[in-house]
Amino acid sequence: MPTAVNYATMFDDLFNNLKGFIDSKIQEVGNDLQKRFGIPEPTEPFVLIRRFTSADSTVTRGGIAIVGESWRIEAYDDNTQQLMISTDPLRNVILFEIASPDVQECVLACQFNAKALDTEKPIKVSLGLRRPGQWGEMRTTSWSTGVSPTENFKSYEARAHFKKEADAAKVQISVQFESSGILEIRDIELLQAPVNPQS
Repeated sequence: MPTAVNYATMFDDLFNNLKGFIDSKIQEVGNDLQKRFGIPEPTEPFVLIRRFTSADSTVTRGGIAIVGESWRIEAYDDNTQQLMISTDPLRNVILFEIASPDVQECVLACQFNAKALDTEKPIKVSLGLRRPGQWGEMRTTSWSTGVSPTENFKSYEARAHFKKEADAAKVQISVQFESSGILEIRDIELLQAPVNPQS
């Protein structure tokens, strides 16, 4: 007749096998999601396609000041209306919008230096692709990186996977505030690199 020790060992073996099976399935799902929605690795180094300076006009005007070579963006401007039931960001600021690259597929990267001040939540800087949708609406797919509160400028990067479609896309660099605060951003560069075509 099996002893209590044997039951404990059998249970531990069964538990470890089940845990290993679940972990492997989670890894498979993660890999599948990475293939579907992830950003592929570039096959060659990035090349600069656009550098933005304080002489370039931003798309959104209010609540943005130029301080030296930086843009100082506030979470509020005179036109910001906060709805407490909204799931949208407190404020979405579109910095720049340019035509998409004239290639079939590539990885885009937005590199910049930034610091966030007086904010409770990280301020998101997004690199997005804006395309015409149904009924004249625009649909935007974006990838973002969060800038946490810091006293000094730090380097950041946001990447996007671009694939040419029938409808022309615009590349959009934007900032989303989830709480009050100020973002100072400078040295904004847009780069691209080729990738292996995906099916």
